[in-house]
Parts: sequence; C-alpha cells; structure tokens
Amino acid sequence: MIRQYSIKSLPVFIFCILFIGQQLTAKAMAQVNGEDGIDKNVTVQYNKLSLSMVEPTERNFKISSAEDVELVPLTLVEENIANNLSSHWAWPEYTLEMIDSYSPFLFRTKKSQEVEEVKVHLKVDSKGKVSGYELVSEVDKGLKERIDYLVRKLPKCKPVPGFSNYSPEVFELTIRK
Repeated sequence: MIRQYSIKSLPVFIFCILFIGQQLTAKAMAQVNGEDGIDKNVTVQYNKLSLSMVEPTERNFKISSAEDVELVPLTLVEENIANNLSSHWAWPEYTLEMIDSYSPFLFRTKKSQEVEEVKVHLKVDSKGKVSGYELVSEVDKGLKERIDYLVRKLPKCKPVPGFSNYSPEVFELTIRK
C-alpha cells in the first residue's frame, strides 16, 4: 500500500533533519571542548545566533521548588535544547527563529552595521522569566535600545520536568550580523 503525505509535512520534515544535524554538531563540539566529554558552555547554534549557558556571578537568587513551578509538557526540540545546554530551563522552539528575524531590525543603522556581533547575558529567574540582561559587547545607544526591545519580547522559559528545584540561570546569546 502506498501512502501519500501532505505537502504541509515537508517543512516539518526538513526542519527536523536540520535540527538533528545542529544537535549532533553541538554534541560533537562538547566532546571536543571538554576533556571528559562534558562542557558546561555547550552552544546551540541557529543561523547567525548562538545560545549557551553561563555560570551566574551572583547566587543570591531565590530557588523555586518543583511545586512552585508550573510543569508543562515539552516538545522533543525544546527538551533537546535544554539537554544540550545542560539546563533545567527550556526555551520555546520558536525563540531562536524569532531572535533571528529581529536581526535586520537590530543592525539597521549605519553605526550598528559596523558591529559584527553582539553578546548579551540573559538572566532567567527561578520562575523561568527573563529578569534582566547585560550587554557584554560595546554598542551604541540605538542598538542598546533595540536589544532592550528584543529582550522584552522574549518568551518565558519552560521548566524541564524531573528536577526537584529550579534555580535562576544566565544564558549568553550571541547575535551575528
């Protein structure tokens, strides 16, 4: 019996193939970078973006227990991203695609076009909400304001089931022109 598939499933299939390739690349980078095969700064890449977890400098954040956080089912993509980042917070599937779509908006002025990449430390609180950010790169006032707008539009992180508590984390986002 021959099955016919809808053309609507083709983009999903292509996305899955591309995502699996990116995940294998991220795992290979972790094995090359870490002596024991585990690197705390594993990077997930998407087009001109990269997202990695950074050890927070200050630990005076409140830690939430599993009962305080609303656990929602994660998609396979979200769970893989969280596992690759060694995090108990998962960014929604569309987050990196959304940030990538803001790239022309971020680098639209003459001053900001001179900047090759921008590094931002995103602070996620114990409830999964982006509670702040810190620019690591030197940027002009206009680019800083546009990044501030982008950070306000970021979705809330989802907790990965299976942890007893959920502490705040810092992620490093690198946006390349």
